[in-house]
Amino acid sequence: MTSSSPESEPAPGPGAGSVPVAPRPGALRCRPIEETDLDTVVGLLAAGFPERTQAYWRDGLTRHVARGVPDGVPRYGYLLDHDGVAVGVLLTLYTRIADATGSHLRCNLSSWYVDPKFRAAATLLDGRAMQDKSVTYLNISASVHTRAIHEARGFRAFVRGQLLAVPSLSRPQRGQRVELFSEGHAGILSPRERGLALDHAGYGSLVLVCRDATTARAVVLQPHRIKAVPRWSASPTLACYQIVFAPEPDTLAAWLGAIGRYLLLRHGVLFVMLDANGPLPGVVGRYLHGREPRYARGPHPVPIGDLSYTERVLFGA
Repeated sequence: MTSSSPESEPAPGPGAGSVPVAPRPGALRCRPIEETDLDTVVGLLAAGFPERTQAYWRDGLTRHVARGVPDGVPRYGYLLDHDGVAVGVLLTLYTRIADATGSHLRCNLSSWYVDPKFRAAATLLDGRAMQDKSVTYLNISASVHTRAIHEARGFRAFVRGQLLAVPSLSRPQRGQRVELFSEGHAGILSPRERGLALDHAGYGSLVLVCRDATTARAVVLQPHRIKAVPRWSASPTLACYQIVFAPEPDTLAAWLGAIGRYLLLRHGVLFVMLDANGPLPGVVGRYLHGREPRYARGPHPVPIGDLSYTERVLFGA
């Protein structure tokens, strides 16, 4: 996983690599995060992910709850409590999905951090969070050293890598139009894409409408940066967009030429990163196998290219 997005497992901290001290029996409990815990949660996350400021976490949590949380699920996630002191946190970002299979819940497990002294009890958090077998759980930012653990716990990679594309080099098709989303487009999008476009425009994402004579589809992009020289720690970075919501890969591939020209002319951005399981026909770019795989566990398959309402959007890159 890159350093630009929140980890989904305990982050290294002081004493990482040492043998965790077992807490006293009966002293630990896992409980839902309450409104009164938010200052504590922000402090824990800032300690676990020192590259992020407290404002980063507060802003993301504010965006999360402002959109409304489905009934009957934790509003924020879970705390690991030791004798009244919070020593661990796991955020649960729930979304209700309405698709061809009906209505169901999807949960992005995000920003899992436990004080190193209590690391041995870290699985209490995700064990509590994943009790509902009707929910599909996502982990979109698993570090390399935890991927085998996630697979052993029932997660499967539905995205195995990233495609770094130069979409402006792809050939656009006749009659394609790419426009910045506005409320005037609401009537030509499906109900789900209309609501998703309105929400994500409100979060500050770049929302485009791809339309031709017969169809109109929403594509949502998040500002991102990539290293110009990947293996050099001091490498300068280049502006990029990560696609966080798009139609199925074959449909998206047919639109990337038009999207690429829009991004180049309107924003001066040449590169786009998108979830993929291999190269896409007609798309100029490089497939990076093993980079930022996405994992899911649960009864409802997650479409490739759908990171809507996840940490990538709510907290940013």
